[in-house]
Amino acid sequence: MFRLAHVTDPHFRGFSGARPADFLGKRAVGAANLLLNRRRKFRMELLEDLREDLRTRNPDHLALTGDLSNVSLPAEWQAAERWLDALGSPGEAVTVIPGNHDAYVEEVVRAGLFERQFARYQTADLRDGEATYPFVRLRGEVALVAVNTSVPTGDLGAWGEIGDAQLARLEALLTSPEVRRRVRVVLLHHPPVVHRPPEARNLRDRDRLLAVLARTGADLVLHGHDHRDEQVRVPGPDGTTIPAIGAGSASYAGGPDRRSRYNVYEIEGRRITLATVAHDESTDTYREVRREPLAG
Repeated sequence: MFRLAHVTDPHFRGFSGARPADFLGKRAVGAANLLLNRRRKFRMELLEDLREDLRTRNPDHLALTGDLSNVSLPAEWQAAERWLDALGSPGEAVTVIPGNHDAYVEEVVRAGLFERQFARYQTADLRDGEATYPFVRLRGEVALVAVNTSVPTGDLGAWGEIGDAQLARLEALLTSPEVRRRVRVVLLHHPPVVHRPPEARNLRDRDRLLAVLARTGADLVLHGHDHRDEQVRVPGPDGTTIPAIGAGSASYAGGPDRRSRYNVYEIEGRRITLATVAHDESTDTYREVRREPLAG
């Protein structure tokens, strides 16, 4: 059995080394939101407790699907890397992709700062050409296919876009023999369907992504972004369906249905079982709150 943990939207904080000039434009709005609102709703101590629970459960692999930061500051990513270092898993046992908060401003994306910070968690067994995304990591009978939906929007929106070139590479990778014979798990930040309006926070080219999946198939699509448990089945080839599942934020301190959580997927052959682990405020522990078969 292969056990894949999925953690998303931790929103680590850190301002060390930041200059006043860094907080212009969109970052100014984001930093104000963080100080006035988000720092109360997203609690760093929950992340520490979640990490210890992960260490106890000891999955074979961890997928971290973006929004490691709030406003794409290097100190935020350094805090995330310290968290990963304390987890004790080697780079080959963790896959990291960016979220929209990790692509907050154009200069960060243009310089590839996120990819440099988390390079050891993005080493690829397969890529189509020299492009950074998507990349594939082969782990036993599982193929993790990492897609980047996060772009600097240039506005206050949180929308995402994959782009035609990346979608073409994704289709080529999903149909390659090395990937196709494995359990194919697609990782992305934005959901492939609209769960929450408005359009300014959703994936703009989701229909084109769904068309690729309908042609190629996949066994599982994992995402974050909406800070809540979400589940839908999207069309695959020949009348099949693909479970697309979103996890809640790893650091959210809200009510029990959205409080700090992560998912674990138990993969045995083509059988996949989902278990959700969430923080119980009354006992200050993490416990399994959902278990259900998805396939097989």
